[in-house]
Amino acid sequence: MKNITKLSFVTALSMASFTTCLSANETLADAFTNGKIKGEIKSVYSSSNFLGNSKTDNISTIGGSLGFITADFYGFSAGATFQASHVIDDRNKNNVFSSDLNASGGVLSEAYLDYKLSNTSVKAGRQYIYTPLVSTAIDGKSSESLLKDSFEAYLLTNSDIPNTTIVAGYVDKYQAKTDGNTDIGKFNDFEDGAYTLYVKNNSVENLELQAQYLDVNATNSNNDRNNIYLQADYKIGTHTISAQYLSSKDESKGSTLEDGELYGIKAQGALGIGKLGYLVAFNSSTKDGDVNLGAGAGTTDTAFTAMPVNGGGVPTRANTDTLVGGLIVPVYDITTIAYAGYSWSNGGLGDVSAVGAMAIYPFYENFLLKVNYEHVETEHTIIPAGIEEKNTDVARVYLSYKF
Repeated sequence: MKNITKLSFVTALSMASFTTCLSANETLADAFTNGKIKGEIKSVYSSSNFLGNSKTDNISTIGGSLGFITADFYGFSAGATFQASHVIDDRNKNNVFSSDLNASGGVLSEAYLDYKLSNTSVKAGRQYIYTPLVSTAIDGKSSESLLKDSFEAYLLTNSDIPNTTIVAGYVDKYQAKTDGNTDIGKFNDFEDGAYTLYVKNNSVENLELQAQYLDVNATNSNNDRNNIYLQADYKIGTHTISAQYLSSKDESKGSTLEDGELYGIKAQGALGIGKLGYLVAFNSSTKDGDVNLGAGAGTTDTAFTAMPVNGGGVPTRANTDTLVGGLIVPVYDITTIAYAGYSWSNGGLGDVSAVGAMAIYPFYENFLLKVNYEHVETEHTIIPAGIEEKNTDVARVYLSYKF
């Protein structure tokens, strides 16, 4: 039934496109002539001795993306983005970067048809998605890499209700950054499909509300997953106060560990001293199971206390409290962010502390240089054996040119 529904949807969309082309075929060339090309050339270097490896992994990569989107043609547009990556150097090979940077090859990550009518749009095909529970890797966050992950999906977006955006979607396939075996990720079935509903509302002045539900149908019906996400952001002058809630059920973990729950609060804004800024965040997970964050690399950044380099794996552990603070220091054209965090837990990695710094420098038109460093220490580690009291140092350098 699911396949019939998908086929009917795609067939209807294709017939609508064909009918439109027949009625205005003479201007179809204009849609391509007036289209836009966008792309990025990018190089990433990273080193890591993850959890105290005796030798540090070092990897250097280069690649980028090239995309094209047509102009509007009676409400229709089409887009495509090709990504490529090449590993220049890979030393020590402890597989630290196997799911992140260690990939050579190319993939067509976006190939979609988009139709817009009034306040409604339908987008079908390979595409990047950015929502709290379904998200492609996000630039400037821990999920950023040389490559982006992508989805084959069908999204309907509507904004008929004032100050409200509603997104309903079905995810069919997923392309990871890498295949875990030195090749770029390819599109594979995303379990047995996933459904999501996302709502964002700005009806109240200075208040933004977000809510999302995700239901993942696992290939094994006994391993289904579902997630609920809520977030509120309230602006007070130059400050923003935020709250978040996430609950997850992952049946593959067993009845005692399948439920996860996370609460969070965050404050950020200007300190009132020059251009200095601040960020303070706290997360608490209250169930016996780890919190499942959803689908896609970008969801690793969803928790307020997710670290800029190592992501949100630490604060989303079961029965864990995490506190993070950061100071934002703009000096001339360079923005520097210094931060520290501490996470308390009674199991697994135990207590985790982290300090780090990030520098962002747009040194020339369309050129950007980013340097990240993060030091992590563990205490009171219980499992797994062999990593007790080990430290992790990660350095990353990004150089990109966008056009």
